[in-house]
Amino acid sequence: MATRSAAAPVPPSDASAPQQLAVRVYVDGSCLMPGERVGYGAVVLLGVNPAYECCGPVTAEQAMGTRQVAGELFAVGHALNWCKAQGYPLVDVYYDYLGIEMWATGQWKAKQPPTQRYQQFVRGLPLRILWHKVASHTGDRWNDYADDLAKRGAQGEQRG
Repeated sequence: MATRSAAAPVPPSDASAPQQLAVRVYVDGSCLMPGERVGYGAVVLLGVNPAYECCGPVTAEQAMGTRQVAGELFAVGHALNWCKAQGYPLVDVYYDYLGIEMWATGQWKAKQPPTQRYQQFVRGLPLRILWHKVASHTGDRWNDYADDLAKRGAQGEQRG
């Protein structure tokens, strides 16, 4: 379920689920020239502390001509899979490319295979996702960090 509203604490679904902290995810994609090398990057914060980060390359076959958009989608996928595996039911996702939210919520039609797969993936998650648009390259610490991770991913670095 994807919604856009103010975050509110949600109790864990059962006693084995982790105590709910503010789970914030910052994501970004990058495309470096020449060669259109695409990468993704994401950092997950629990409260104010980084708990997980990931980055890596996206192949031309995976990107299918969507360039850094594919990186954005991969970043969301990796981070939300981690949140799901950890048992966090509520996630705030911060992004600087509007398509991240619009495809996930169905406000934009997913026309290309990468965006169609992304839309199906996000809609199938057992998470409540709150979407937050941030301006890119404006000094937002964690958005800039996700951007740096995405550039590292485009350069071939892989972590997470």
